[in-house]
Amino acid sequence: MEQTLGQRITYHRKKLGMTQEKMAEQLGVTAQAVSKWENDQSCPDITMLPRLADLFGITTDALLGRPQPEIVHQAEVVDETGDDDGRKFELEWHPGKLQAVIFAVWVLSVGGLCIANVIAQWNVSFWSILWPSFLLMLGCSGFAKNFNFFSCGCTLFGAYFLVANLGLWQLDMGKELIFPIIIVLFGLCLLADALRKPKRPSFKVAHGKNSYETAENKMTSEFSEDGENFTYSLSFGEGERIVTLPRLSGGSIDCSFGTLIVDLSGCGEIADRCHIDADCSFGEVILKVPAEYRVEPNSDTAFGDVNINGQPDATPRGIILLDADVSFGHISIKYI
Repeated sequence: MEQTLGQRITYHRKKLGMTQEKMAEQLGVTAQAVSKWENDQSCPDITMLPRLADLFGITTDALLGRPQPEIVHQAEVVDETGDDDGRKFELEWHPGKLQAVIFAVWVLSVGGLCIANVIAQWNVSFWSILWPSFLLMLGCSGFAKNFNFFSCGCTLFGAYFLVANLGLWQLDMGKELIFPIIIVLFGLCLLADALRKPKRPSFKVAHGKNSYETAENKMTSEFSEDGENFTYSLSFGEGERIVTLPRLSGGSIDCSFGTLIVDLSGCGEIADRCHIDADCSFGEVILKVPAEYRVEPNSDTAFGDVNINGQPDATPRGIILLDADVSFGHISIKYI
């Protein structure tokens, strides 16, 4: 049965959680007038209909119960100056004022240092200027919100590598010293987060592409199994997952600023020469592998390492090829 105008007004008012008095106050009418509308004893003035529609967040046609016309084809505006296939790429960035100032200063600094590099004949590559200055900017922008040890570490290491690359100051600091310093800074971050009391406790879980959110930190985690392959990525948190594919032929692991455990013991079988890509940045990845298979890692590390715990069987059933890319992190292969 078709609703009357009064019934539609009642429905949308209650949907917004408003009382008749509250709605009357916003519209500048009396509560008795609203009551008469909803009981179909009178109708709103024609000039009141657009205000009611705006209040409810609907169109006047929807308020009056008129069906929406079916759109056969949505017209498109073609940009003749765009690509041949009509696609257009847009990039938007909405930083805060302080972050925007820091970013602008970084761009000016990179340009100025490149000019000075040519004039002073330092013979320093553009990349040697770009990446430490970016690390320095990242650390400075992190202080915009509050003090944290991670931003402090980025600032110190960015400044150190920048002046060292430019030849302005040199300190004999090898990998053996840098990596422990990073571990100490990361530990201080964890300790500060543990001792800091959240201002507003909150927790959210979304099924499917698992996402977790708290007041003080955000964690994102995605896991999917497709055919004979799996994909698992995690940022800012800890996660563990058992891969349950009937047959595993390949996979992808990506961990940033967290600890990720991937257990392959749930697979029915693992194909010989199974290929897995593992990318770890500022975190730790633990790959649990049944001892009946042997892992052959091919690693590319920058201030990180890949190690093996345990031993595979003397005559393994198959070989897993692991391409490990580690930057300021750690990948561990654990036989179970």
